[in-house]
Amino acid sequence: MTASLTGKPRRRKAPPQFEPSDVSPRLVLLVTLGLFLGMGLSVLLAFGVLRWITPNAAPPQTKFGSRQAELGPRLEVSPSVNRELLQRQAEQRLQGYGWIDRQAGTVHIPIDRAMAILAARGWPDQDEREEAR
Repeated sequence: MTASLTGKPRRRKAPPQFEPSDVSPRLVLLVTLGLFLGMGLSVLLAFGVLRWITPNAAPPQTKFGSRQAELGPRLEVSPSVNRELLQRQAEQRLQGYGWIDRQAGTVHIPIDRAMAILAARGWPDQDEREEAR
């Protein structure tokens, strides 16, 4: 060791040391083979589970036949025409007269007429509703 100006001895650096041997090629080959073997077994296991849980039943029967279930849902050809038809039916129901339950004597009347009747007679009290039943 050599002395420095401060009086402390200086240490020499140790020469770098290297590993005496590299990884064996046989070990690298075995690890690589094990990795690919594990991936292959995982894929086979996944296919086996999917095959096991997938039913082999016939397609469900619908009122249109089993062929319709294979084709998928039926879509509206012209939604605007169907909407207009539904609106006309709703308007007729709201503005028309008709029976709801003939045996019970329940009818439906136009909204304007119902509002006029309520305005003339007033809202029925609890006692009047019970007597009407």
